[in-house]
Amino acid sequence: MVSEALPPALAEPVWFDRLREPTWLLPRTRDGATRVAFVAEHTPGEPDRDLLVGLPLYLAEAVRFATEAATVAVTAPVPAGIGDRPARELDASLLVTVSLDGTGEGRRLRLRVDEPSTLIVDEELRAGEGAELADTIADLPRRVTDAVRSTGVPGTWAPVYAPPAPALALRYLHAHRACLQLGDGSLYPPADDDPEIVAARRTVVKALLGALGDFAQRSQGAFPAILYFAGLAGAHARGSNLPLEFRLQTNALCVEATDPLDMSYRLSALVLRLQGDVQLAERRSRALAGTGDRALAAWLGRVEAVR
Repeated sequence: MVSEALPPALAEPVWFDRLREPTWLLPRTRDGATRVAFVAEHTPGEPDRDLLVGLPLYLAEAVRFATEAATVAVTAPVPAGIGDRPARELDASLLVTVSLDGTGEGRRLRLRVDEPSTLIVDEELRAGEGAELADTIADLPRRVTDAVRSTGVPGTWAPVYAPPAPALALRYLHAHRACLQLGDGSLYPPADDDPEIVAARRTVVKALLGALGDFAQRSQGAFPAILYFAGLAGAHARGSNLPLEFRLQTNALCVEATDPLDMSYRLSALVLRLQGDVQLAERRSRALAGTGDRALAAWLGRVEAVR
């Protein structure tokens, strides 16, 4: 049995803390809600380790919006054979584990859902490549949500959220990983560090922001933009000035949104402030303050503290 410490875990979607905890965006979780832990397993030399980073984040987000469960996602793959330690150490009643085996057309994805001493789901799915992999990834939220509901966890309906279509599923999965990476302090070495290291890390950050921005602009629905905004906020929080280079993409997403109920309009009160458009951000904040939404008002107070 592997005994090394678990990687850090997130109790809310990867974008939540970066965006100053927009509780108005999440369904409410009641006290005593069933806690579901999500983890990916890998074996040494596993070629799909990068893919496995995003899967727990992606599935935890889907279950958070589709059920009344509380979720927690481990942010890096754990060694195969770790057993039920994630559930025990994260105080979870349900454990969802994903792993990948093989490469190319023969690749398989294994999905397990466990309660203490009870196996709910244990199945292998064809993962393959290209469209086959995208179809499998796109169907996972439904499979996992059905399994969680089968244990007695009530379902819910959050109209703002919908799992991605197969054509977008892989990009959406990788967007979760990119958003997570952009909050990693190791990507932002001090300016007086080795110039080559600084330049290389800056190139990585710019590429991640560019990929998220492109995905947000080319996709429908709120959540690709939410992940992009969270990526910008993560880089800003680390002292990077690179978000300023993406003002055109950001303005296109924010300024075109004119309805205070629109997620991009609401989040623009933060994102425009990050990029120096303080006057427009404050006008948006004043409009949002007039909605009478207490959770939104509390969030706007946190946003106004951003510099």
